[in-house]
This record gives sequence, C-alpha cells and structure tokens, in this order.
Amino acid sequence: MYKSGISFWENELFNIKYDLIVIGGGLTGQSVAYFYKRSHPNARVLVIDRGFFPLGASTRNAGFSCFGSVTEHIADMELESEEKIINRIQRRYNGLKLLRETLGEENIQYEEPGAYEIFTDKTIYDNAVSHLELVNRWLVEATGVQDVYSNAEVNGFPSIKIELEGCLHPGKMMNTLYQKNLKEGVEFRWECKVDTIDQNNGLIKLDNGIELKSRQIIVAANSFTKSLIKEIEITPGRGFVFVTKPIQDLKWKGTFHFDRGYYYFRNVGEDRFLLGGARSLNIDVETTTEFGVNEIIKNHLIDFASTVLKLPEGWEIDQEWSGIMGFTKTKSPVLERAGEKCLVVAGLSGMGVALGMQLGKEAVEMIE
Repeated sequence: MYKSGISFWENELFNIKYDLIVIGGGLTGQSVAYFYKRSHPNARVLVIDRGFFPLGASTRNAGFSCFGSVTEHIADMELESEEKIINRIQRRYNGLKLLRETLGEENIQYEEPGAYEIFTDKTIYDNAVSHLELVNRWLVEATGVQDVYSNAEVNGFPSIKIELEGCLHPGKMMNTLYQKNLKEGVEFRWECKVDTIDQNNGLIKLDNGIELKSRQIIVAANSFTKSLIKEIEITPGRGFVFVTKPIQDLKWKGTFHFDRGYYYFRNVGEDRFLLGGARSLNIDVETTTEFGVNEIIKNHLIDFASTVLKLPEGWEIDQEWSGIMGFTKTKSPVLERAGEKCLVVAGLSGMGVALGMQLGKEAVEMIE
C-alpha cells in the first residue's frame, strides 16, 4: 500500500487528541457516539469503521424488533440463571423502546403487528405451551406488561402469539442515527481498518500507518472484537437472509419465529417475503467472520419456504446477503474495561436491534 504521509496542513487539522474514539460504526458504536456527544457537546468524538457502510449486521439484519420467543427463552435456561434471563429481556425491551423514542418510529419505518412463533412438532409445541405461565411471569418482572405470550394458531400452524414485537427498516434506522450524529458534530472516518490498539494509553494505529489519540476508546466491533482485543471471548455467527420478488396474495403478513429463533421471516411491503436464519443447520461452518452464502443453508431455506410455509409455486429470490453477528457463551453481552482507556461492548448474540442502543448508552454511563 502506498503511504502518502501527512502534510503540514493535515497535521494541524487532524493530528489532535480526541475525547472519545469509537471503533465500529454500527448501531452500538453510533449510539455510543450520540449519547456521549449529547452529554458532552464540546467533546471531540470520532467514529471509525473498516467498511464503506457499517460492517457486521446493523444494516444486514432482517429488521426484527423482538425480545425473544418462548423456545429461545426455554433454551436459554440451559445457559444462565432465571435472573440473568429476566435481566436480558429487560435490556432488550428497554433498548427497543429507547430506539423508537430516540429515532422516531416514522423515521425507521416501525410497525408493531405482534409476532408469532410457529411449530411443526407437537412435542416441542406442547413443551412451549407448558412454559407460558413462566415466561409471562418473566415478562412482567422485566417490563411490567401482562400476558405477552398466548396460545394461538396462524395459517394452519399451532403457534404462540407474542405481543409488542414489531419490525423496522434497518437502513433507515442507521441513516437516521447517522444524520443525528452529524448534526451533533460527531466525526466519521469510513474504510479505516484498525491495526493495533494501545488500551492503556489511548492510541490507535490504522493499517495505513496513521495514528489516532484519544482520552477514551470504546470498541464496538461486536463479531470482529477478538481480532482487536484477543482476551475478549466473542464467537462470530453468520446469518443468511433473502427477500423474494413480489408474490401475489402473500399470506404471511407480520413477523414470525421458528426453532428457538434460529429461523425468522416476515413480509416486506405488501407482497415481498423475507426469510433468514437456519444457522443451526451448519453451525460450525457459519461460525465465521467471512461474508458469503452457504449453499446448504440457502437450499434448505428455499425448501422450507416452499414445503413448510407453502409459498405459491414459482416464487423467486430477488436479493440475498449475509451479516455477521457476535455471540457470547451465555448470550449475555460484554460491557467491560479492557485497559485504563479502553472499554469493550460486544456479544449482542443476534439481538443487535434490541440491545445496540441500550448498550451504547450504558457504555457512555460507564466512562462518565
């Protein structure tokens, strides 16, 4: 790579010490920048990201505004205590509320039709129904809302209705937050790959040789965190999503979950269908930071859409893509110091839309 060096003029303009540098321009990172700048209007705040757009999942997810299906909560009982699960639900619920209030529901194309978790296995369904009283109690403790989960049927499938869940437009979500940050005076540098971080002295070296200095650094790179700070245990998980061409008389309207939240689908507009997930089918291969399409999963989802969900014959994929999520062993996120001048927020475990802004705000509170 050709290194141009820094001119006299650039040195005077850009060779400054920032008050805060955020590594990662996704929802969490930009939320950090926004809330810090709102609290410290005179501070110099910089967000850097290695992508032309925020790389990861903030603009590459399915646009679900959700806090968890019954089978996901049941599966989580094997990972953590009841107290931790309730705390995680509370964070997700509060995060979605904060997101809508901060950005405005119209700006992010927010809708709240409620959601359904569908079932194809009677044993799994009966087990989920037997846990309704428990998970509803958790929601009351976490949110104060009664009867969120209830027994139902949708399109011929036994299901569990989930109140208060919705969907949004991830691109509009991120653009709204970006414009708010620009208005606050937050600076951005895109296509900047970090080479090393001096976590105790507030120094960042980019792979182009440029060095940046800051009083505080917050790493909000989620799935890519381990490449920057090796001691943080974050496991990447790739998610595949596709959107169909228009389908006449599309019967799936709303947001839907299946199999512990590993599958998710919804309508986009009046006649397009979005389907994603099935990472559990080939999870070792999908534990990667490499973007791409796993043909095994793609073909399985095509078959799932046709034979299980009964999309009409002749439907076609219009667009497909992947996003990279970051997971912890227990699914509880990481929010901790990684040096005197460095804080890490990561491991949103597939719930970035719900947790990103909430964790960004909590990170700011930790460094104030």
